[in-house]
Amino acid sequence: MPIDLSRVPERLTNAVATGTLIPFVGAGISRSAITSDPDAFPTWSKLLKELSKQADDMQRITPDERVELDSLVDKGKHLMAAQHLRSTLPKDVVYSIFRRRFMPRGAKPGPIHRSIFKLNSPFIITTNYDMLLEDGYAAVHGMSLQHLTYKAAAQIQGLLQGDPLWQDRPVIFKIHGSVEAPADAILSEMDYRNLLYREPGYRLVLSAVFVTKVVLMLGFSFDDPEIRLLLESLRDSLKQGSSPDYILLARGNNGTAELQRWRDDYGLQAIEYDASPDHREVLELIEYLATFVPTPGTAAPTLP
Repeated sequence: MPIDLSRVPERLTNAVATGTLIPFVGAGISRSAITSDPDAFPTWSKLLKELSKQADDMQRITPDERVELDSLVDKGKHLMAAQHLRSTLPKDVVYSIFRRRFMPRGAKPGPIHRSIFKLNSPFIITTNYDMLLEDGYAAVHGMSLQHLTYKAAAQIQGLLQGDPLWQDRPVIFKIHGSVEAPADAILSEMDYRNLLYREPGYRLVLSAVFVTKVVLMLGFSFDDPEIRLLLESLRDSLKQGSSPDYILLARGNNGTAELQRWRDDYGLQAIEYDASPDHREVLELIEYLATFVPTPGTAAPTLP
């Protein structure tokens, strides 16, 4: 069985039933978009290598520098490579590539971008720049979806405190910015430094979510430098012991000792599955969890 739904933790299904589940959507979910462009919605590594090639083509870096930058990316030193590229390439070139890759013409949300709203979560976090979640919601409900970025931490705080604004539809918290405003996108080392130390509200909001809600991470991996940086910054706030958050992972990429350390040190428990080529198991889990949403006619879950 690709994913054993009988082993899904009861804490997770209870969170769906009580409206306290917060999906945290990563780059892997964007790969399920419907598009004819093979370069659309790239991973961070692929995006940086495209920027590196562009810098080389424009003679902003030497061929040797390009080899060095690509090597940094392969070693997982994405922030260092991104910082050099962002300081080397003209801003308009970076923004043009950014828009072309994360808002490609004709791209449509995949089934998972529509299905995730069946969880009835009033609040969704994502590191993704694209608009696939917003488009997925509009395709099903015929109305637009509010999204806020790290610059709107005060508004997110109000939502967590029960602000009635937008309670008729979910809100997406785009913690790394949006393709609509590429100048504000979090991409390089300096961007992350500014985010962590000059946007204290952002960290407080994420800490509050991880401490008081049940978070389910989708489309991430333990090799993802973004999630490692995020969890490191929230180390003291993450739940421990008997109150974990969850991350859905393809089986076989991580050893038992590593998974145990993430469970004990970060309060993050893995739900593993045997991955099909299209990772349909992610959609299968979401559809299963959606069966625990209260039936129509009952009070809609809200954030306390």
